[in-house]
Amino acid sequence: MTARFGILLTLCGLPGLFALLAVMPAIPGVPPLALLVQPAAILLALAFAGSWAAPRCGFALLAPQPPGARLAQAGSGLLLGLLIAAADHLARGAWQAAPSQPPSLVEGWTPASALVGLLYGGVVEEVMLRWGFMSLMVLALWRLLARRAPSPPGWSVLAGIVLAALAFAAAHLPALALAGTPLDAGILARTLLLNGVAGLLFGWLFARRDLLAAMLAHAAAHLGFALTALAVAGVH
Repeated sequence: MTARFGILLTLCGLPGLFALLAVMPAIPGVPPLALLVQPAAILLALAFAGSWAAPRCGFALLAPQPPGARLAQAGSGLLLGLLIAAADHLARGAWQAAPSQPPSLVEGWTPASALVGLLYGGVVEEVMLRWGFMSLMVLALWRLLARRAPSPPGWSVLAGIVLAALAFAAAHLPALALAGTPLDAGILARTLLLNGVAGLLFGWLFARRDLLAAMLAHAAAHLGFALTALAVAGVH
């Protein structure tokens, strides 16, 4: 079971990994595919780690859902994406060092970024952060602090959701740094807050529903970013 799920999720993440090539800056002397080695290794490791840990915590890759549940899961992500993109754009004066520096989600939106958000964010990041990292955190907390409990206590699941959300938010900082964005207090607060809130929703859906629910919500959030950007562009 572990090997089968690990291989399946790694293969599902390949389109997202290759989508990164659309937004990665070229580095002289470095083949583009070489830039994918590190994220591919992390995906592989966490896909297999999650395939071992998640079933032990009672988390599911795919679970039966009531009618309309998948639409509601995607809808929650879409609504969150609309709200986050709008809030980020409206509050940009509080965290940008100069106009459009760095760009808000609306200002920086491109079709390429949308593709990466759908395929890498919606699939690869969920395999890494929820299926792999969150499952490992919940399992570790359960086995270390409540080993006599027959299943992970609610507090350990909540802690796993929060830890995965924090890791998800922090994982967005290196890309900003590589783009030359100074990581001042405003940028740090904006990046950690917006991504942390999104991570809480995705983690809750994973714990309560299944991994596909988190993937749908995450991908739909990027659709919300795109719709907000197009709406703002239409206004102007």
